[in-house]
This record gives sequence, structure tokens and C-alpha cells, in this order.
Amino acid sequence: MQERRLAAIMFTDIVGYTALMGKDEHNTLELVHKNILIQKPLVEKYNGKWLKEMGDGSMAQFSSALEAVRCANEIQEAAKRELNAQLRIGVHLGDITIEKDEIYGDGVNVASRIESIAEPGSVFVSEAIYGAIKGVRGINAQFQGEKKLKNVDGPVRVYKIVTGELPDSLSQETWRKYVLPAIFIVLVAIVGIWRFTVSGSGKSSKTILVLPLEFINADSSNQFLVQSITEELIRNLGKVNSLIVINSITSRVFEASVSPLSDARNRLDKTDYFVQGSIEIEESRVTIKLDLYDKNEDRLWSKSYNDDLTMLPELAGNIAIDISETLKVKVGPDEYYRITELKPIDPKIYELWVKALNQLYKWTPESFANARVYFNEAVDKSPGDARTWAMLSEGLVTMGHSGSPPPGVWQEAKAAALRSLQLDSLNAEAWAALAHTKTYFEWDYEGAEYGYNKANELNPSIAMNHYHYAWHLYLHDRLDEAIEEHKLAQELDPLKPGHTYWLGWLYVEKGDYEKAMIEIKRATRIRENAPGIFRRLGYYYLKKEQYDSAIYAYEKGQDNAGLGISYFRKGEFDKGMEVIQKVLAYPLNSYRAVTRCKLYAEIDSLDRFFEYANYEPPHAFSPWFRKTITNPKVINDPRYRQLMDKMNLPMPEGY
Repeated sequence: MQERRLAAIMFTDIVGYTALMGKDEHNTLELVHKNILIQKPLVEKYNGKWLKEMGDGSMAQFSSALEAVRCANEIQEAAKRELNAQLRIGVHLGDITIEKDEIYGDGVNVASRIESIAEPGSVFVSEAIYGAIKGVRGINAQFQGEKKLKNVDGPVRVYKIVTGELPDSLSQETWRKYVLPAIFIVLVAIVGIWRFTVSGSGKSSKTILVLPLEFINADSSNQFLVQSITEELIRNLGKVNSLIVINSITSRVFEASVSPLSDARNRLDKTDYFVQGSIEIEESRVTIKLDLYDKNEDRLWSKSYNDDLTMLPELAGNIAIDISETLKVKVGPDEYYRITELKPIDPKIYELWVKALNQLYKWTPESFANARVYFNEAVDKSPGDARTWAMLSEGLVTMGHSGSPPPGVWQEAKAAALRSLQLDSLNAEAWAALAHTKTYFEWDYEGAEYGYNKANELNPSIAMNHYHYAWHLYLHDRLDEAIEEHKLAQELDPLKPGHTYWLGWLYVEKGDYEKAMIEIKRATRIRENAPGIFRRLGYYYLKKEQYDSAIYAYEKGQDNAGLGISYFRKGEFDKGMEVIQKVLAYPLNSYRAVTRCKLYAEIDSLDRFFEYANYEPPHAFSPWFRKTITNPKVINDPRYRQLMDKMNLPMPEGY
């Protein structure tokens, strides 16, 4: 049986082992033995797992990147004291596969290659490790450049761990490029804090909406840049922890508005600030003019920017910094780095992104196929760009939730997320996508928790990460936390009806029917007659045992599972069976297997329930049988416990 997980892998070896063996085989073997005696207790001390010895080397696994680095540092210190030899150590955070006590995968391969290029007596780590330990007191790192590693696609950014203070031997280039800007950032932050304090503002976070930019010299070949630049601004502003940045789905609601600022202010009364502007493109240059307004539509700031189209990421980052400074919002050093250290990108990649996303939102098998074509073309054109891989992964995750998920979509989503993190361990969207694959596909809930929190730390304004994290929390009986997380998703994308009607569903689960109905009605005001609203309304009435109303709502929402269950509970068994026959007439896939499970559980058809509950491949929603199947006969069946074990879940509360 295979087990997959995210882990920090550490490789060590003795420098010059072959030459030492040639000179003195006996003493060299003693050296290897002593080296193992030093390392094993330290691996255990830092909660690691000793995996194997390989001649003069060793491999160990850690669940924490920080503990792996601390262990590696202590091993080096002990080796310098007690061994008449030097070690190389490499550490990487990546995905591994465990099968029959063997461990392999990207995490193992990259860690091994990093160890092979490490300087004698040093610890070299990947950017994935660096991103996880960055800011920890007493541990610093020097960037060693992008390295081409054997059997690893694309360059890998490598760092050398330095404990304590940074040495005096830093190059002038390093001081110019990293240290002096860091000092400047700290000074700016101190001044910013003082200004913020003096201003007397007591509000810790401010909500801002970036309205779609107006395209001045409308050229259909460049129309995609309007959407993509708006997306870039939202993405970079979202990295500022003190800002609540409304997501793009809500922003696009105002694309066709005659008075977008006034309309947005009226519909989003909790939003503090609005960014409005225009974009003009001449050959390879782009000019962006922006205005910042408060909720009274008073202009607070205005500025014009001009740059090469390839520099859009950096330009968007600079705009985000300028807006933050205008609002007297503190931007920490880590946030500043994530916002401004963005690589140039071919504008054609933006076009492919936008085309892919526009196809994705149509939510049909045909549009999914088209989206994959655009995503794959973007990856082919820009294989070294982390954001392209992250967008591919996010797109595949979306497809994985559909009624007809493409074959292998979750495996591809995970591989794309890992590739993105290999290129940039600080990519929040990639951490979010990886967390989603771990919840919905791998059932690695500990790894998922880490990914959700890491994404929220790097960019707290990703609405869909809060949304998926909410359902992860609900699955694990953390309903109050799930509601709070879902409210964050709603706050970040208030005009996406799903963030509102699903919040109503959670309130139904809590038994708070008044709040549930408030959210369902709010969703109706956002988008009247959306099928998802009627499905949540059907669940509301079903739980309240108002079966006629539930039947009406489920029919409007085209929810066969809810409709059949409502008929059965009303006592209209024949009509319930008609629904089952209708469902059985559809070609079977993983999503329809979930529907059949819900219906057969309702009528105590245990064999049929477990037949479809074990359908392969399982759908992303399968783990939620733990919450949605409440029939005691099903839960008390020994096969149910086997099903929970298979999905790495405990039995429901009370069983």
C-alpha cells in the first residue's frame, strides 16, 4: 500500500569518503560507525525518522522543516567536534511516496542532489525549506543561486544555512541586493508604525476593491490585459496582511457597469476603499492611471505608471506598495519581498491564463478541455514560472470538484502544485492547491492543514483557500472554526453566491436556522434562481422536516439526492424510488456514485451503499460521507469503519 505525504528529507555524507577508504579502510569504517552514532540520537531528538544508511551517507525524514534544519545544524556542530572529517548535508521539503518501507519521490531526489553540491561542513537547503524557516531567530540563509541539479527539471534555488549572525564576508553584491534593502525596509516600517500610531487609527484591517480597469485604446488582441492586470493588482495587494482585498469574481461584477464606483460603493457597503483606473497600450509599453477613493467617493490618491509589458508583475507590486503606503498600512519585510521580488513575464502568458480561466468558469466538460489546452500551452511557453504551474494546479482542482472530473486530474493537480513550490516556495496559490489535493484526493489531513495555513500566511486574501479550509474543518468536527473561515471567504468575495449559500448550509448544521435563512436570502439577492441556492434551501427545509417545501426547492435546484431523500422521509416511497430509477439511468461516474450512496443509505440498502461508496476512483466529496450519512444501520456496519479507515478518518462522533 502506498502512502504519500509532504516531508522534509535530509541527506548527509562524509566528504572524501572514497579517498579515505583507499588510504585506511579500517579507520574509515570506524568513522562511518561513529558518524551514525552521532546522527541517530539527534534525528530522534528533533522528532525525525531515521530511514536508511547508504555507505558513508544517511537519509532521514522530518514532518517539520524547522526541526530538520535544526537537526542538520546540530549534526554539523557535533561532527566538527567529534569527527576527524567533514560532512555535506542537504535538506528539501517535498512530496514523498512510501511503499513497503521504501521511500521515493521528488522530495527524496531533490534533497539528495542538493546534498551533493553542498560545501564541506555546511547545510544547503532548497527554497521550499527556506520559505518555511524564514524569519526564525538564530537561523539565517545565504542565497547560493539557481542550480541545475541532475535529473531535476529546471533550476532549483539553493540556500546555505548560517546560524547566529550573518558573517562579515558577505559580498558587496549581497549587501547591495539584499542587506541594504532589508535595512531600508525596516526603517520604513518603523516610520510607518509611528505614522500609523500618530494618526490615531484604531482599525487593524482595511477592505479594498480593485475595480476592472478601463481599456483606453481598445484593441481586441490586448483586451485580455485588462482582466490580467486587475488580477495582478488584487494578487499583490492580497499579500499585505493588514488589507482585506476583495477577490476578482466580485470585481468582475462591475465590468459592464456605467458607474462602477458608485455601484460598487452601494452594493459593498462594508468596503473602505476603491481603486479605479485605466490602461493604455502602445506597442510594448503599458500606461496605467489609477485613483484611490474612500467610501464617500473622495479621491485620496492618484498616480500614473508606465513600463514595459513584460514588467507587469513588478509594476503591479510597486502599485500595491504605493497604495499600502497611502493607506498607512504596515508592509513587513517578508510581505515587501513577496510583493516586489517578481520575475518579468511574457504578456502572451497572461493571455493564456485569462483564456483558461474564462473557459474554466463555464463549468462544462468541453470548457474544461479548452481550459486545459490553454493552461498546458502556458506551461510549455513558461516552464520555469511558478505562477503558471500554480494556476494550472488551481484549475485542475476546480475540475476535480465537478460532476465529471477528468481522469487523473487530482494527480496532475498535485504534480503541478509541487512543481510550482519547487520553483517558488513562497507561492501562496501553490500551497493552497497542494492543500486541496491533500484533503480531497490523498486524504492526508495533517499535510492539508499545513498547506492551508501556509497559504493564508503568505496571502490571507485568497477567498477559495478559506472556503476549502472551512470544509476541511467541518469534516473534522470543527464546525465553529469552519463557520468563521467560511465568513472570511464570504468577506473576500461577497458577490460570489456560493460563499454565502454554503455558509447558510453550515448554519443549518449548527442548528442556527435563523442565520441560515439570512444567508440563503442574501445569496438570492446576489444571484436570483441560482441552482445552488435552491439546493441549500432544500436542505434547510429537510432538516426542519418541512418536506413539501424541501421537495419544491430540490426540484428547482435539480438535486436528485435531496429530492429522493425528501420523498422517502415524507413517506412517498414510490416517488423516491422513481428518483432512484432516474439516477440509475445516468452513466455512472464518481460524482453520480456519491448521489447513489446518499439515496441507498436513506432506504437501508447497505450492500448498494457500500458498492458505490467504494467506487474507483472516488470523488472529491467522498470523505464527507462521514458527515452526510447519518443512518445508524450504515454506520454500525463493519464496512463503514473500513471505509473510514481507507479515507484516514475517525468514526463519527458517538460511534
